[in-house]
Amino acid sequence: MTLLPDLQGWIDRAAGRHGVPGAAVAVGMGDRLAEAATGVINLNTGVEATADSLFQIGSVTKAWTAALVMQLVGEGLVDLDEPVRRYLPEFGVLDAAAAESITVRQLLSHTGGFDGDLFEDTGRGDDAVAKFVAFMRGNARQVSGPGELFSYCNAGYCALGALVARLRGRTWEAAMRELLIDPLGARHMALYAEEAIMFRAAVGHVGEPLRVSPRRR
Repeated sequence: MTLLPDLQGWIDRAAGRHGVPGAAVAVGMGDRLAEAATGVINLNTGVEATADSLFQIGSVTKAWTAALVMQLVGEGLVDLDEPVRRYLPEFGVLDAAAAESITVRQLLSHTGGFDGDLFEDTGRGDDAVAKFVAFMRGNARQVSGPGELFSYCNAGYCALGALVARLRGRTWEAAMRELLIDPLGARHMALYAEEAIMFRAAVGHVGEPLRVSPRRR
């Protein structure tokens, strides 16, 4: 019996209903795999979306960063309930008391209590994450006490990336590739644009009517 024989119809209808230019989906069960793709990866070029197309995964990277942190926990190098500063002394937010007390667990669970929507562009260099952590010290405002409530926090995961880089002695990207991507055999995965162009890579689309997004970060 074919796994999910109606998958193609489902993705076609969903993309049409939600105005999505192109999409790909894969569902695995045991040793069976169902794949389908619809639309195009770029409205300007009309290149067809296929099951092996690459799409930006955005905040799904947080799950990968969390896995890197939990590897450190498993090796006894990090205690989730210790302050972040024990492992990353340069970590900080505007509230000095919060900066001293925020724990690794709170960053992982989005309960650090500080402003997570800090989108400062700190460049493409190996020091980009360190520069962002420095930016946080003077710009991350507290919106609640650490551990008091859930508030989605992009900035907190940047700090976790810096923690991984510090303890692994390499960049977040190098740690991600060496400790997760390569061991998992995830060959269709890119961390940089210059890696993505080796594949059938999708671009982003915005606006109404939809147009290709020129954003590069």
